[in-house]
Amino acid sequence: MEERISPVGNNNNNNNNKFSSATSLRLALPPVRSSDTYIVQIPRDQVYRIPPPENAKIVENHRKPNNNYQSKRKFGCCCWILLGLLIFGIIIGVIIWVIHMLYIPKCPNFSIVGIDLKNVTGPISHGHGQKNQPQQHSRFEIDLKVKNINERMDVSFGEGKEGKATLIFKKHDIGQGKYPSISQKAEVSNNVHLNLDVGSNGKLPGDFIKSLEDEKKPIIMTLMIYVKMEIKSWVKNMKKDLTITCDFDVEGLTKKSKILADKCITDF
Repeated sequence: MEERISPVGNNNNNNNNKFSSATSLRLALPPVRSSDTYIVQIPRDQVYRIPPPENAKIVENHRKPNNNYQSKRKFGCCCWILLGLLIFGIIIGVIIWVIHMLYIPKCPNFSIVGIDLKNVTGPISHGHGQKNQPQQHSRFEIDLKVKNINERMDVSFGEGKEGKATLIFKKHDIGQGKYPSISQKAEVSNNVHLNLDVGSNGKLPGDFIKSLEDEKKPIIMTLMIYVKMEIKSWVKNMKKDLTITCDFDVEGLTKKSKILADKCITDF
């Protein structure tokens, strides 16, 4: 009888073959490790010599902080420069303001010191001359005190042209003359002598003659002066046509006069 091969044996052989092939495959594959390095080869025609746009955006994003820093730095420099210019401008402005305050021109002060009437003619002239003598022209002699109150500035009056002075009594011009040219240093006082002639014919108004007869009654008069004034300093010069008005009361005009009150104002 022929021997039969058990089918179980065939199954065992198949299992053995599968086991052996699996074992050989397992041995052929290298163990997988997370730290292994892989080499990837890229065909030469796929190598990019110019970075793709994605890389450009990444680089630009990295550069933006530097640009922001540079712009902030430039802005800070501009702010410091503007601050320095502002401080410099403030200092210059303060210096100009201080100089302006120290050199503000002021008008000198005027006051009447004395007044006399010389060579009086008419009813009140007895005792002042003798008969059969030539009569001299009557005139008013006025002493005026002028004080330069400027601390750092000089004052001059009537440079190149003398001023004009007029003595007024009740709207009558009873005396006219010139205001002399003078110069004054800072904080200096001077007395100015004025000679005012009585009219063109040397005659005084009748109401003024009556006032002279009453020696105890004060006579109220006004002295008007028109003169060019110049105030000088190393900072600035100022020229002005000055008008001075002095109202005063005098007693004893024909003898020893006495100024009872005076007030001088200017249009400075």
